[in-house]
Amino acid sequence: MLRENMYTTIKTLFDKGYNKSQISRMLEIDRGTVREILKRIENEEEIKRKKVPTIIDPFKEIIDTKINQELSAQRIYQDLCSEYGYTGSYDTIKKYVREFKQSNVKVYMVNNTLPAEQAQVDFGYVGKIPDYTGKVRKAWVFCMILCYSRLMYCEMVFNQEVKTFIKCHEHAFKYFGGVPKTVKIDNLKAAILEANFYEPVYQKQYQEFSKYYNFSSIPCRVKTPTDKAKIESGVKYVKNNFFKGRNFNTFEERQHALNTWLKDICNNRDLKKKKEMFLVSSRLRNMIFPCGSQKKSTATAI
Repeated sequence: MLRENMYTTIKTLFDKGYNKSQISRMLEIDRGTVREILKRIENEEEIKRKKVPTIIDPFKEIIDTKINQELSAQRIYQDLCSEYGYTGSYDTIKKYVREFKQSNVKVYMVNNTLPAEQAQVDFGYVGKIPDYTGKVRKAWVFCMILCYSRLMYCEMVFNQEVKTFIKCHEHAFKYFGGVPKTVKIDNLKAAILEANFYEPVYQKQYQEFSKYYNFSSIPCRVKTPTDKAKIESGVKYVKNNFFKGRNFNTFEERQHALNTWLKDICNNRDLKKKKEMFLVSSRLRNMIFPCGSQKKSTATAI
């Protein structure tokens, strides 16, 4: 009979990468014996790995469902006690809920893009403000962001109609000095009539516009905010950093201040930003035609 320390030696050698034949020769024992001992050790470890039944085992399916309903650990504990006869402690439930959430954290792929490859667009509601005539109307800020450099263009508008959407694109392309290869849109009615990631139904004018400027429009997946994370962050930034707490007498004054903010603050936040702006600007000029080099667009003015 092999001594207990031989079991340990065999396991140690096997864990270090030696195969059964090598262990057999090194220890001068039969290869079949080595195989049998390793199998026995594996079975013993499997027994150790088996969890001891806990008081919450019968309730786990219920708890999981309630976690997915975004109920708190306290609420889940209360429901289990009152409706299902749970007699364990609150701390046990709280620990299980915490471990469940930690093991089910969603992982998102970082959406990296090359210079001039993609832009994202969206509108952000900014409240009611005076228009050109002084009449108070609902207003939005149109934003387009270049995904590589985070270079952003913003413009105040009073509707989200197709002609407005197209005109804002033209202004953004002129601001950037060119047109990116793709533009990701958030299923706006001005561009998408039927939201479907694989076979979207495009608004005719916008589809013709994208063909003319030679870019592909990509709809975001419904209820998938990570598809448009950069523009959502950009819209939030302009609303909080520029619009919040600022008052202007006229629309023209507000738009002029927005243009100044874009130049001096938004697109000039740090040295790295300047470097990225230079790179994307150079790539845009080399990779795509500049605005105005083709025949005039058929887009209607706002």
